[in-house]
Amino acid sequence: MNPTSLFESIAFVAEYGDPDADRHVNRVATYARFVGTHVLRLPQASCDRLALAALVHDVGKVAIPREILRKPGQLTRAERQYVQQHTVLGRDMLAHIGKMYGASDAELFQLAQQVALYHHERWDGRGYPEGLCREEIPLAARIVHLVDVIDARLSARPYKPGQSWNQVKQALVEGMYLDFDGMLVTGLLQVESAFLELVQAQSYGQLVPV
Repeated sequence: MNPTSLFESIAFVAEYGDPDADRHVNRVATYARFVGTHVLRLPQASCDRLALAALVHDVGKVAIPREILRKPGQLTRAERQYVQQHTVLGRDMLAHIGKMYGASDAELFQLAQQVALYHHERWDGRGYPEGLCREEIPLAARIVHLVDVIDARLSARPYKPGQSWNQVKQALVEGMYLDFDGMLVTGLLQVESAFLELVQAQSYGQLVPV
């Protein structure tokens, strides 16, 4: 099985039974590829690996009960800590699969493990699971964190409505060098029109007007 098919299969199994999550991980992968291509101007092979790693960033949530993930209300502290474990669980799952798959794509699996583990770290060090800050956070994880938040804000969930692009944009600007790598936010907003076209082409049901 080639790496693309394998990672698509991992994502499908992880998100089975939750179509909202399935669309989420695919959109995050699409947006991550966009950032790699149009903001950072990375080689195509690097963008391909980034997109595959983004596709499985939430694989650890397969171990979190759906009644917690889709709870229509604020989580308790214990529930929130439980959800946060999906980062470590995802890293461990991908490490195990990588060992079973073999060493031919070790670099890709290492990248995917980094993204799964660190995609909730914040630039200011207030994220989880390790409280890394600034460039301590791997670049791929910083990218996925940014586009993960964008998609989460745009998306309606049982516990919240979706936001408009202008609301999301305001949150990105306010979160520069606090939540997000400001260089990535600045670069993304420089190609905002192209990115917004990509956003509007995704399946959000009824996308909140800009």
